[in-house]
Amino acid sequence: MHYDVYGSGSPIVFIHGSFASTSTWKKMIATLSREHLCIAIKLPGHCGTPDPDDFAAPSMEPEFSVIEDAIGQLTNEPVHLVGHSFGGVVALALTMKGSVTLRHLTLFEPVAVAVLAESGEEKAHLALNQFVSDYRDAVTNNKPYACGKVIDFWGGAGSFDSMPEALRDGMVPFTANNIRHWDLCQSCVRPMSDYQSLATPTTVVCGGNSNPIAQTIAKQLHAHIPNSTLTFIEGASHFMVTTHAKACLAAMQCR
Repeated sequence: MHYDVYGSGSPIVFIHGSFASTSTWKKMIATLSREHLCIAIKLPGHCGTPDPDDFAAPSMEPEFSVIEDAIGQLTNEPVHLVGHSFGGVVALALTMKGSVTLRHLTLFEPVAVAVLAESGEEKAHLALNQFVSDYRDAVTNNKPYACGKVIDFWGGAGSFDSMPEALRDGMVPFTANNIRHWDLCQSCVRPMSDYQSLATPTTVVCGGNSNPIAQTIAKQLHAHIPNSTLTFIEGASHFMVTTHAKACLAAMQCR
């Protein structure tokens, strides 16, 4: 089963990011499930689910399929779709696909890196590409804890080392899935005019202490999605949905 379910009421669907699980949403769901049907998606290759079979030529269809199936099985109401990090990229792409009926979209620091080049943010685009190239090289060369580069890039220097050893070790097996996620993020290129045609009410949330590249992505999405708001959570960084859960709930406004 590719989802966990909590509570009842108007549905909210949560999509976690790379190197993560449905526990990403534990604090937020504890509150929201009092009034909402909370559906926490397990992305392919995560939470004990089988890996996708498209590593050679990735597409988002495996992600779309599990989300569409979960929504179809559990509710016939419009959903509030919520994504964090890579999960935000999936949520945004699914919204653009138009295969599910939404009442709201919330994106917690989506790593929609393809937006950078399309919106003319060349400096950020080049810096991002250099990082990803270095990361891919580290993975290819079997550098120990290569996955830590991603955690530190988005979360800030020292983020990975500050984690318990068991958690760090647990991330290593998901590195191949994370490389696949990077393939998807970098290839999900669409003109900014596509975002300007998005009608779904959208909330974009970013950390006040986050990587400037993440902040730039958030700002560009807000600038191009007509019915959108942008919220910065002071003192927060990329992992805000766990470190600043109350502020994240406030940003969602329980729609």
